[in-house]
Amino acid sequence: MRGLGTSEGSAARLERRRHVVARAPLARLALLSSLALVSSLALVVGCGRTVDVTTVVRHPAPVPLRAFPEVIVATSDDLEAIALGDHLVAHLTREGTQRSRRVRIAELETLRLGGQLGPASVVVLLELSLRETSTLRHHLRPETVCGPNGCFSRQRPEVFDVPLLRARVRLTVHEGPTARALQRLGFGAEEEGRGWERMRERAVTQLKRELVRLVDPREEEVRVTLLAVRDDDVEQALERMRAGEWREGRRLLEAAARSERVNALPPKVRARVYYDLAMARRYDPVSLERGDLERHFLAAESPLREALRVDPQPLYQNALARLHRDREALELLRQQEQAAIHNFELERQPADPSVVPRPPPGYGP
Repeated sequence: MRGLGTSEGSAARLERRRHVVARAPLARLALLSSLALVSSLALVVGCGRTVDVTTVVRHPAPVPLRAFPEVIVATSDDLEAIALGDHLVAHLTREGTQRSRRVRIAELETLRLGGQLGPASVVVLLELSLRETSTLRHHLRPETVCGPNGCFSRQRPEVFDVPLLRARVRLTVHEGPTARALQRLGFGAEEEGRGWERMRERAVTQLKRELVRLVDPREEEVRVTLLAVRDDDVEQALERMRAGEWREGRRLLEAAARSERVNALPPKVRARVYYDLAMARRYDPVSLERGDLERHFLAAESPLREALRVDPQPLYQNALARLHRDREALELLRQQEQAAIHNFELERQPADPSVVPRPPPGYGP
């Protein structure tokens, strides 16, 4: 009986071994196929790498005073308000293209009734308030406490008053001849410490910086994130854009996006190429300088929407929202520039009291 059992067991083990040996080549083949697929995807995706590129974007002025040839700045007789008004006048007249002067608030109505405010002039009313107060500050002070069982360290909480100066400016822009309000906004600064006079000086310095920032269009260096794909044309395009050659990078990406090679890539990888193409179109300076903002931004929006269609990722949705904000900002900047041309031309024409220029976009009631 023992010998028969051994024979049957050996036969069963032999049969199982045959099945294992038969399945082994298939398992190895499947494993090699999977590894090849993963390697292929890693090759085309570029291991999820990104390339950061810097470029410059322009923003419109929050308070577009540069659109007017004449700016009257009105303040109270307080020394800090006078300093703030004189600083704005000096800033506006630095380039020599605008006329500006500071007057007392009480003089405005006399100037207006006397016809001394031109049809293309605006009045900027600066109302400054300075409030001296105090605030509570909390502080932990280390101390050593000794007793019968020895000494130990601890943090003792302390509460104390700190002098605080709150400075606030209310800025109102009026049409010169009609006194119609065009814009109202407020901004402020805080200083704390010792010495009210020094705190006033520091607060007014902050307000001066903010005031001139409000009246000028500005340029900002921004970081643009591009998505790497291990394709020769795409990699070369990203290198060109990193070197600031957005036009050449766009040319390479336009060709790559239409190629059969890219169209055969997995959807997630194609979406990366479409995203890069959208960025190249957005920051292409040649297209931007042609002046057709609608066409420029629609061209950038098209591949971005295609990227969202094939791979709906938050990155692409956020890029689309940023694209819309950029378009609105540049349209506003362009309108402000056109308003400036119109208003400066109006001043050169014979005076007509009935003609008042439209305020530049960006003003609100």
